[in-house]
Amino acid sequence: DLARYLGKITGATFAVTTGDGNHGIAVGLPAHFPKQEDSNRWANPKATEREAYLIRTHKNGAYLLGATEQGVEHAVWDFLDRLGYRQFFPGEHWEVIPHTPALTATIKAEESPSYQARRIWYGVGLWDYNAEPYKAWCARNRTAGGLDLHTGHSYGGIIRGLKAEFDAHPEFYPLIDGRRRPSPEAKLCIGNQELRRLVCEYEVNQVAKNPDLESVSLDPSDGGGWCECDLCEALGSISNRALLLANEVAAAVNAKYPGKYVGMYAYSYHSPPPTIRVDPNVIISVATAFLKGGLTLDEIISGWAKQGATLGIREYYSVNTWDRDQPGKARGGNLDYLARTIPAFHAQGARYLSAESSDNWGPNGLGYYLAARLLWDVNESAKINELTDDFLTRAFGPAKEPMAEFYRQLDGSKPHPIPDDQLGRMFLALKQARTLSADAPDVRTRINDLALYAHYVSLFQQYADAQGSARQEAFETLIRHTYRMRTTMLVHAKALYRDLPARDKTVKVPDGAAWNVPEGKNPWKSSSPFTEAEIAAWIKDGLTRHKPITVPFEPVAYSNDLLPAAGPLTLTANAKGADLGPGRGVQTFLTYVTKGPSEIELKITGGLIAHYRDRGHVKVGLWKLGGPSETGEAETLIAEDQGVPPDGKERTITLAVKEPGLYKLTVSDGGDMTRVRFPDDLPVVLPSTEAVPMNRISGRWTLSFYVPKGTKVVGLMGGGNGEVQDGDNRTRFSLTGKKTSIYAVNVPPGQDGQPWRIKSASGPLRLLTVPSYFAPDPNRLLLPAEVIKADRAKP
Repeated sequence: DLARYLGKITGATFAVTTGDGNHGIAVGLPAHFPKQEDSNRWANPKATEREAYLIRTHKNGAYLLGATEQGVEHAVWDFLDRLGYRQFFPGEHWEVIPHTPALTATIKAEESPSYQARRIWYGVGLWDYNAEPYKAWCARNRTAGGLDLHTGHSYGGIIRGLKAEFDAHPEFYPLIDGRRRPSPEAKLCIGNQELRRLVCEYEVNQVAKNPDLESVSLDPSDGGGWCECDLCEALGSISNRALLLANEVAAAVNAKYPGKYVGMYAYSYHSPPPTIRVDPNVIISVATAFLKGGLTLDEIISGWAKQGATLGIREYYSVNTWDRDQPGKARGGNLDYLARTIPAFHAQGARYLSAESSDNWGPNGLGYYLAARLLWDVNESAKINELTDDFLTRAFGPAKEPMAEFYRQLDGSKPHPIPDDQLGRMFLALKQARTLSADAPDVRTRINDLALYAHYVSLFQQYADAQGSARQEAFETLIRHTYRMRTTMLVHAKALYRDLPARDKTVKVPDGAAWNVPEGKNPWKSSSPFTEAEIAAWIKDGLTRHKPITVPFEPVAYSNDLLPAAGPLTLTANAKGADLGPGRGVQTFLTYVTKGPSEIELKITGGLIAHYRDRGHVKVGLWKLGGPSETGEAETLIAEDQGVPPDGKERTITLAVKEPGLYKLTVSDGGDMTRVRFPDDLPVVLPSTEAVPMNRISGRWTLSFYVPKGTKVVGLMGGGNGEVQDGDNRTRFSLTGKKTSIYAVNVPPGQDGQPWRIKSASGPLRLLTVPSYFAPDPNRLLLPAEVIKADRAKP
């Protein structure tokens, strides 16, 4: 491979021969070249050294030496990378080979990965066309190799492997509702010592059959169904039970085969940290989703670390059922998230990371590429902008600038609240890039592939919006296009084709057109090449359907110095007693205390979604805002409460405050929905800006806001439902039936300097030209100090 690519780069011929390494490019283990100074390096490499390598140039050539054959392969691809070679995404289209007739390089580098195992894998699996390109991408970006850590759900496999024993001993099955029986969740009676002995013996035999096996998984099967017997209850928490079995298997396997590992997740019912120590050969991979018990991710990571766990991370960079390959929707396309979390997890002790992803390199390709680099070297997180610029420069050359805009629209760390605007800007960038790449065929090919992706996004939106018979037609058009572009690997064709009709019962796949019926027999499958005319037509259609938005007003910025508006301003209560409504996840409110010391009394109902009442108690935090704190911050945490259980019952809590002023209240519930009721006489607002919209309120809501004197236009962002009403409760604009977009509402004479309201809205709504705060009624509004001062002084 090295000789072949050096030949492509230079145009010269590189022969592959054997020698002592004193001349030419020496590729191999240190022991292969006994005359060089590092010949004794890595004589017996540890597991943590197996991917290490060095690259050293000298006057007669270079050494590319690895601790193992895997390290050698990493050295080769790193060497080519330093010469300008890139494999950004899988497939020939995304391979960048520089053309440099005369190569010169001075390199003295020694490398080893930050994470000992780095997996970016497809949750729905590979299909025939993408297996080899994916494998090549992993090798060329150094995500192949490392410890082969097995951490999948395993209890079901153990039951199947020990079927005869389980049939003879029903006591090995969990006791549920007074009966011992197999359960759909495939759980075990871990309190049974004989069962644990059998599982240990079973796993030792697995290693005996496959001596190269580096690890076995003892992660529980998914879901609940845990045993309720006294023996299991005596072991303590679910995490204690799962860990006990993993610990005993690790000890048994290593007694006979030293150096083997057991993998287990911290996930679902066994995500809370245990109270027992973790065996040194058990690796705990903490999931970043589906956590129970009410602890934060950081608390779970630190809790397992305190019990001695060797840590990994189980990530979710893309799950097709969550994001459907849409731009900016998945973690894998959120560049800020990747740059923040990969080094942060490493700093917390994680040395393994496995990220469920998709074959969707359209929305997430740049993120996957950057993640691979950061997983190898977390310090590259400081170079994220430099790495992105390198990608844009090498992949798109003369079309770099418009494609930089295209990738800004894909970046999930940037706000993209208006899908039509986002997609319109993508199509506009593609149109400009195609013009600039007319004389660069490789670049033009990449841009054309991304145009196929943009057309897919447009087709998906048309399908999602369609109703009745039009929905079936839109669905068929979407699937046909998705399959036809599958070899670009920009959308996960297999996942979409297989899963969409299973979940959307309004559409169906006719007999003979199912995802696993081969082309030639399947009327929906065609691999006919795309033409330039088709691509140009789709870009034109995309710009017609999805127009970039020109904001028809100048957004207005206000200070964060908020004061109660009632008193200084005359505010008519046009929505008395309105409720701020329930919210999920983290809700943020601002309130103002006029006297201190005093108390804030809140009525809180947690667990409004009964199905999710396993997320722990509601967490409430009260922060004093304004003025530096003792630690130099502008926010000081002064009170906390975690006494409200998620049981759907309203409870009262009190939070003590020492001094008057502005406060921030945060309410976090893990997603099971919480309602917060404030005292009727307490000023309180729900902030909702373009960058940080209000937490989504469940159902319809009616809230008040203020239009300062002199305001000509109320600029807002939203859609779906709702009436914008002036100070006399007259509807001035209807959001009902409108897509999320930016709208301008003219302010009639005499209606400025008045409280307005949004009535019967659904979903978040952002205010862009007036103070971006909603209150239950006008008398409880908080407004920027400069607005109160100006409007109080005006007639």
